[in-house]
Amino acid sequence: ESRPGTPMFFVLSPGVDPLKDVESLGQKLGFTIDNKKFHNISLGQGQEIVAENALDAAAKEGHWVVLQNIHLVARWLATLEKKLESSSEGSHESYRVYISAEPAPTRESHIIPQGILESSIKVTNEPPTGMRANLHKALDCFDQDTLERCARENEFKGILNALCYFHAVVSERRKFGPQGWNREYPFNVGDLTISVDVLYNYLEANPKVPWEDLRYLFGEI
Repeated sequence: ESRPGTPMFFVLSPGVDPLKDVESLGQKLGFTIDNKKFHNISLGQGQEIVAENALDAAAKEGHWVVLQNIHLVARWLATLEKKLESSSEGSHESYRVYISAEPAPTRESHIIPQGILESSIKVTNEPPTGMRANLHKALDCFDQDTLERCARENEFKGILNALCYFHAVVSERRKFGPQGWNREYPFNVGDLTISVDVLYNYLEANPKVPWEDLRYLFGEI
């Protein structure tokens, strides 16, 4: 249903990262970071010009652009609205834009321009409920190749399973708010996959499992 002038707008839910699905679809259709047809920009300080350049290039050459967390750059949203409007006609037929933002907590704090919302296809993915559902969701992030890529397969699989369990606990516990936690931190799918990459690198680089290092990296940072 998406078109060059119709972005996909992902309304973020706690513990849900739609980027993985977009990346998987892009790989199937030939849009990847490696072939420079897939631009993934996490917006924040100083990234606005990077996003503008990516949008201009993608509109001409037919690339995909992912703009994550646009709610963090409120002052730039009017520029983004104009960019999307200007590229709605005359752009390459393969040009696509994927946007993500957290929902506003109140009506008064809503900052996304009406033009972006009206021209976009809104998508939301509610997180699973219950420990079993959250654990299955976490484990589904990793294919068989990932599970078998480490030379120390037993240790890797065991700690990966523990990370998935940790992710499931945090995801399920979030519904209780700050009770029981000294701070609110959304350990999401992106954090989980990065933690598994760190685990792989540490196991490959050390003759013994560096438990203290891993515990600090996963539990403290």
